[in-house]
Order: sequence, then C-alpha cells, then structure tokens
Amino acid sequence: MPDMGSIKNFTSDGAINPRRFVVFVATDRRVAQASGAAGEKLAGCSGVIGTLAAGERVDVCLDDVQTIEAGAAFPPGSSLVADALGRAIRATPAAGVVAIGGAVALEASLGEGQHVQVVVRPTPVVG
Repeated sequence: MPDMGSIKNFTSDGAINPRRFVVFVATDRRVAQASGAAGEKLAGCSGVIGTLAAGERVDVCLDDVQTIEAGAAFPPGSSLVADALGRAIRATPAAGVVAIGGAVALEASLGEGQHVQVVVRPTPVVG
C-alpha cells in the first residue's frame, strides 16, 4: 500500500473542490478552499473528494506527495501558491516580498485543469 502521508479530517467552511489548496479559518478544526489572498496560510490540499457546502467533512493532505489541480503552467521545482479557485500556481512575489508556498511541483503543469504531483510543505519564496 502506498504511503498516503498525514491526512486529517476537518469540517468545511463552504464548498471545497477536490485536489485544491485549503486554508485554516478562525474556528478550530475548520478549513476553507484557498482564495489566493495575500498572506493566506495554506493548510494543505483537499483529497479526491471535496464538499458541497459548509459543515461537511473533508480530508486534507497535510504533507507528502499528493496530486493537486493546476491553475496555470509552471515548471517542475516551482514553489506553489493558490489562485482564486484554490488551484496551484507558481509563486511570484514582488521584489523583496516573502511568500509562503504550500507545495513544490514534482512535475510540470502545461496549463489550468491539469493534475500534477507535488510535495505538500511550506516553502518560503523571496521575490
């Protein structure tokens, strides 16, 4: 059986699509789909099953090699953050700004909608 890494079950704060970045919210043990907001603290990525509404249970992959949906093209080795739909995009902070990526790409994405392998881990990126 493959190693699935650390997967924890949380309560959703709203709809969460499968294979998207998720963030912690102010309430304990709750997460929401990432929105790409500046300073967002990515918790990990949702599993193969998302949620339709607030209050539903969702598995969140907190580390290890996982599959996530890309929101744009990027090369392997890219530090990734969320776009407005919680999909993975390359972190490109402004000069002198530090962004915290939620994963590192293990393979290239050719564009939005592609499922790619990543290592889920916080990664600082300096612009």
